[in-house]
Amino acid sequence: MKEAATQKVTATVDSAKLKAIAEAEKQAAKIRADAKSLSAKVKKEGYLQADSIAAKGGTGLGAVAANAAASQLRKETDSKSARIVREANARADSLIAQAKR
Repeated sequence: MKEAATQKVTATVDSAKLKAIAEAEKQAAKIRADAKSLSAKVKKEGYLQADSIAAKGGTGLGAVAANAAASQLRKETDSKSARIVREANARADSLIAQAKR
């Protein structure tokens, strides 16, 4: 009798834990999707600004300076975009790890 009760409690706890893990994975997927979308938006806007800077550079030294500034902006944009995804992945992984405890 005691074993049956223990098994029932264990099954209930395992079921609740599986539900919590599934919910955490669902939330993690949303966090990742939102970050991917935000990252793409940041990258698009950053590259548009860089292209605008390069286009306004004109000729000669102005063009060289504008292209250098545009290149730097693209690098910063790529870095920011990657950081958004990296931080979201860390949050999502942490959420799942907490649910598994």
